[in-house]
Amino acid sequence: MSSKPRFLLSFAFVTCLAAPGVASAQEPPPARPMMRVNLPIDLTVIGVGGAAWITTEVLKSKIAPATCRWCSPPGFDDSIARTLRWNNTKTAARISDVGLYGLAPLAAFGFDAAVVYANGGTLAEWGTDVIVLLQSMVVAADLTQIVKFSVARERPLLEYNSVSPEDRDNRDNNLSFFSGHTSFTFSAAVSAGTLATLKGYRAAPWIWATGLTIATATGYLRMAADKHYFSDVMVGAIVGSAVGFVVPWLHRPSANPSKDAGARLSGMMASPLPGGGPFVGFSGILD
Repeated sequence: MSSKPRFLLSFAFVTCLAAPGVASAQEPPPARPMMRVNLPIDLTVIGVGGAAWITTEVLKSKIAPATCRWCSPPGFDDSIARTLRWNNTKTAARISDVGLYGLAPLAAFGFDAAVVYANGGTLAEWGTDVIVLLQSMVVAADLTQIVKFSVARERPLLEYNSVSPEDRDNRDNNLSFFSGHTSFTFSAAVSAGTLATLKGYRAAPWIWATGLTIATATGYLRMAADKHYFSDVMVGAIVGSAVGFVVPWLHRPSANPSKDAGARLSGMMASPLPGGGPFVGFSGILD
């Protein structure tokens, strides 16, 4: 390929990437509620919190408790577990993973993107919302890990012998309290619903209903899979819901949207690097 076509292709690509940043720099911010973020603080919380959660997951086989500290369930947990558990626990576990890794984040981010677009919002506005939603999920995930590793509760699958012999010594079996799947999906559902309510979306009831349905189904499936007791799921739902409300509330729009203060994501920018190729970044405004 000659240098001229390569230059034209690179120029077109960089121009497309730069367009949102140029548009948002020229257009005034919309006169409607906008979530307020502090980019240095919020991105640090997300980055450090996310890295901490990933580290504990990667090193779980080495740093998780080798034996349970809370080994036997109370009567009500035992009774509910025997009633709700499926014969095929592995299938229930796989479906619950779909809720955690797919449906819950897709509903939270996807619904917000659709509503922002439908209301004439910008990519930057959606990016600001994503920061708030993602921070809620990261905080909930980290709180869950701290409690899991501290309490060291034995999972139901050991109590009811629904685990294969080769997996009996897996340290993850001592991380039942409280349910991470449940806390994460409820943090996603409640943060998305709270954000939609704070911004006055007419679709807020649908966002609440969809998110909470996914979260509730995920919690039930964790019990059906012998991964958690009822108390694990209930506490996970409470913690996830609390985080999902508090984080957006701390970033709530000001009473006067036209005079909204604080740092906010203003758009995307792109420029060529000295050695060639585009550099893509985000720009922010600190009032």
